[in-house]
Amino acid sequence: MLWLCIQFPKLPLEALTRAHRKAGDDTPLAVTQSSLILEANAAASTHNVTAGLTIATACAYCPALELLERDSERESQLLQQLAQWGYSFTPVVSPRGSASQKSSSKNARSGEETDCLFLELSGSLKASGGLAPLLQQLRKELHKMRISHFMGLGHSPSAAHLLSQLPEHRQWLAETKAPPTPQQWRQWISFAPSKLLDCSNKAIAKLYACGIKRVSQLLAIPLSEVGNRFGRGFIDYLARLNGTRPDPVPSYEPPPEFHSELFFPSPLDNSEQLLFPAGRLVRELCRQLQRRQLYSQQLCWVLDYGSRGSREVKVEISRPLLDPQRLIALTKLQLERVELQEPVQALALKCQQLRALEAQSLREDFFDEGSKLHDSYQLIDKLKARLGHQALSGVTLKESYLPEQAWASADSLSLQSRQRGHQLNPVNAPRPSWLLPRPDRIQQRDHKLFYDGELQLLQGPERIDGYWWQHRRHARDYYIARGVQGSLYWVFQDLTSEDWYLHGVYG
Repeated sequence: MLWLCIQFPKLPLEALTRAHRKAGDDTPLAVTQSSLILEANAAASTHNVTAGLTIATACAYCPALELLERDSERESQLLQQLAQWGYSFTPVVSPRGSASQKSSSKNARSGEETDCLFLELSGSLKASGGLAPLLQQLRKELHKMRISHFMGLGHSPSAAHLLSQLPEHRQWLAETKAPPTPQQWRQWISFAPSKLLDCSNKAIAKLYACGIKRVSQLLAIPLSEVGNRFGRGFIDYLARLNGTRPDPVPSYEPPPEFHSELFFPSPLDNSEQLLFPAGRLVRELCRQLQRRQLYSQQLCWVLDYGSRGSREVKVEISRPLLDPQRLIALTKLQLERVELQEPVQALALKCQQLRALEAQSLREDFFDEGSKLHDSYQLIDKLKARLGHQALSGVTLKESYLPEQAWASADSLSLQSRQRGHQLNPVNAPRPSWLLPRPDRIQQRDHKLFYDGELQLLQGPERIDGYWWQHRRHARDYYIARGVQGSLYWVFQDLTSEDWYLHGVYG
């Protein structure tokens, strides 16, 4: 097993500020909790604003400091988004939030927990080209998402968590190209200070009181003696740390949807300002969907007005589309039609129904098949975004032989290059371009038919006999007829009443 622990030390701050246009924003910001500074950005740190200061002291150091109250719900949502992102690299993912750790682990150190993510990488090395390219890709994408992090690699989750806090190990991990040997892991763990152990402050204080400042000193003591001093749970933790006992962690199961959100410390009052954060969310979506071989037929944008409610803006997609530039262009067309009722405090992207990409869609993308069909898809999507969903309608086939019941209006145009599953094929016979809402009766005189002049039958009959098992039978003989001005009509004779009717007009 090869476990990677990614710790997110500034997640409370980044859950509220990662939507800024510039990574190096000069505005000093700090997140507060219980009248104390919890986390500060780089601009605030230059004014000596650090975690643990009181709000009054921090504001005295930096009068321009902007304060944000910690939002545990947004922080938890961001950690879940990161877990979903990690799942696109490996199916074995386990997020651990600081809030959940604090409430569920009796060994946790209060106030020092950090959100982290565990990834099991042994099954992903070959597909990624090795350990170094995989770690480089992880760092690159976290940087794009503006998530501060540091990593640790271990043979168990507990070992990876411990080593992620060791600066020497992080430096080695930045330069290595291959996983360490078991001997190297034991050396790293032995070298680690005791204060990095995942146990309570009381246990750490007791270790230092006994002169145990390194893990190597602790491992040299007989386990029975350690158990007498620190309890059975501490011995179990050491066994998981060494790899002599299984170290299970809760497995993450991604929901069949995508959800990501950006919070704006300074609300946006112009729809054009939403395009930059929308682009970031779309790129995150496309990266995850490409790795998981999924797609969505609808982007649902949620404009959060805070206490004044929210508004949903939906962008429909006619075919599997994973190109972020095209999705951003469709989003732009949709946002241009939106008038903001209030300043937007947060922007969220939701895709609630993710579907698996089929082999036909992949083959068309790889070999550029059906380019004309793709152009049709793009035109449909642009018309929907510009005019609205209700402006377009399509036609679908129904299981009926009667012409007026063999089709139905669809809510949107859906062009499919190849139907899958149960397939309805149109009748292989000439049909008119326009079908009347209801058949129009034709006059008869002297065995001749008249409709704006005399009609001449050219082709037929074609017998259509529907619903013969019901009380009201529909038995008709259809003909193609020509009018006096050359127009072609689709007419039929009702075999029950022997009356003639006009049913359609050819183009």
